[in-house]
Amino acid sequence: MAIVQRPTDIIPGSSAGDARATVVTGLSLRAAVRVVATQVGLRAHLMSDEAKAFVAIGESFAAHETVNHSSREYVRDAVHVNSAEGFNARVRRTIAGVFHHISPELADLYFHEIGFRWSQRVVTGQAVRKSRSGKESKKILWSRVPPALQLMQVFRAATGRQMRRSHSGGITIKSAVAVFG
Repeated sequence: MAIVQRPTDIIPGSSAGDARATVVTGLSLRAAVRVVATQVGLRAHLMSDEAKAFVAIGESFAAHETVNHSSREYVRDAVHVNSAEGFNARVRRTIAGVFHHISPELADLYFHEIGFRWSQRVVTGQAVRKSRSGKESKKILWSRVPPALQLMQVFRAATGRQMRRSHSGGITIKSAVAVFG
C-alpha cells in the first residue's frame, strides 16, 4: 500500500511531499485501515479511486474524494491519484532496474528507501506541453536534493538509534526497521 502526500506548493524550491509504502498482509479492510491510520492524520484530505476498501477507509477522515476509473474519470478538478500511481511506477522501475529482486521479508526496507528517495526531490519549474489536439497541460520539473542536504532527513530519522560509519565511508543506522520520514 502506498501513501503519497502531495506537495503543498508547486513553486521552485518546494519539497515533493512525503511518500510511504508498506506491505499489507492479508489484504483485509481492518489491516488496511490500521496501516493508513498509523501513517495519516485524521484531518487529512484523502484522494483515491473508487475501490470499496478505499471508500471504507475514507469514512474515518476529514475529507475523502474519489475518481471513478471505471467510467474513464482520471482527474476531476484537483482530485486525482496520479501522485500515488507515479510512486507505484517508481517502485516497479526501481525493483526492475536497481534491485532486480526483493525478498518478501525485506520488502518494507526497500519500500522505505524508495519513499526516502521520492521525498528527496524539489520543484525546479514547470513546462507547458501541448497534445496533438492542441490541449495544453503543465508538467512539473523535479530535481534531486543534493546528498549533503539529505543528511538532515537521515539524522532526523536516526534519533534514538545507533549510527556507525560503514567501511565504505557511508553511514549505517542500526535499528530493527529502517525508517525514513
